[in-house]
Amino acid sequence: MNDRIWTLSNGLSLLRILLVVPVAFLLLSGNPDSRLYAALLIAVAVLTDFLDGLIARMNNEVTNFGKIIDPIADKVGIGALAVILTVQGTLPPWFTIAVVGRDLVILAAAAHLRRRSAATPQSNRTGKWTAGFLGLTLFVAVVDPADSAGILRPFLAASAAMIALSSVSYARRFFSPTIH
Repeated sequence: MNDRIWTLSNGLSLLRILLVVPVAFLLLSGNPDSRLYAALLIAVAVLTDFLDGLIARMNNEVTNFGKIIDPIADKVGIGALAVILTVQGTLPPWFTIAVVGRDLVILAAAAHLRRRSAATPQSNRTGKWTAGFLGLTLFVAVVDPADSAGILRPFLAASAAMIALSSVSYARRFFSPTIH
């Protein structure tokens, strides 16, 4: 593992954070057509999330900075969108509280683990799947804010289940004597 910051994979994670601004602007513009553009940018963000890890492993670019910035990019993007969509009445408040609460606990635990050992904890597989489910749920909420297709509720349920599962997974990891 190297300590470089400026790698293609880290650049993709940083791009994902930057994409939050135009997505938020589009969603807050009040223009119904802007939601389509926001959905397209969300799709780009999801693609960068998939590609950054793949590129890091393929190019031997796994870095401590990447282990930190990738999950932060997920949490910033998902949290910001969940808050905006809740304020707009598209998502229920319980969902956003669960998303943001889980992410704050994970960030606090990761900071604690980082202080406790020299290792930089990284996302686990369950956490990555949870981010994927949350991304799909937000995408559906952006594309169909009135839930006219009736598919948001199953996405919310699946995401809630993944939040619970990943919370248990991270808690087990946190209380483990070794970092995995």
